[in-house]
Amino acid sequence: MKRSSFIALLLLLPLGRLAWAQIDTLPEGLGKKISTPEGLRDVIASKDPRIVIVDVRPPDEYAAGHIPSAINIPGGLTADIKDPPEKDKYLVLYCLGGRRSPTAGEKMLADGYKHVFVWGGIVNWPFPKEISAN
Repeated sequence: MKRSSFIALLLLLPLGRLAWAQIDTLPEGLGKKISTPEGLRDVIASKDPRIVIVDVRPPDEYAAGHIPSAINIPGGLTADIKDPPEKDKYLVLYCLGGRRSPTAGEKMLADGYKHVFVWGGIVNWPFPKEISAN
């Protein structure tokens, strides 16, 4: 019984991951452009005011190192954020390993944000990170 449950779980994990990867509501093919670390770095360097990089990890993880220019919205919950992004901004969400950002993306879509892209995890960011005071 345990073995069949474990096998069923293993079979479902890839399907769940594919479903989460579909959170890309950015216009103009922007999601494809920023899907790589290099592409995201280029978009950050362009300083496009429409794009907001969002770290959805807890504040202590964010302070220890985050993608440059990222703001911290733990769990994607904007209710506790002093100045949340405007609803028309293009949000690029990430967490540590890519497991929390999809849930945060769903919350932000439910909160009225129209343009959300789940980038994944900072473990995939090969470039220098910013450190901030907590």
